[in-house]
Amino acid sequence: MIFSMLNVVDAWNEISWADAIPFLLVVIGLYWVKVKIDASAGLGRKKSRQLKKIIVDAILETQIKTGKP
Repeated sequence: MIFSMLNVVDAWNEISWADAIPFLLVVIGLYWVKVKIDASAGLGRKKSRQLKKIIVDAILETQIKTGKP
């Protein structure tokens, strides 16, 4: 509920350049770490498409075996 009272636009407008630059660097750094973790776990774009195809194939195979549409 406290998040509904938080006004992100006002907070962004009130931040000074001295605070905004390190904040943006931290956000970019966290995103970079996320991309590295995804890549090491094999969740890149190509792997994601392959995983989606495997899941769709498994669902279709299950529906064929059970006779459900």
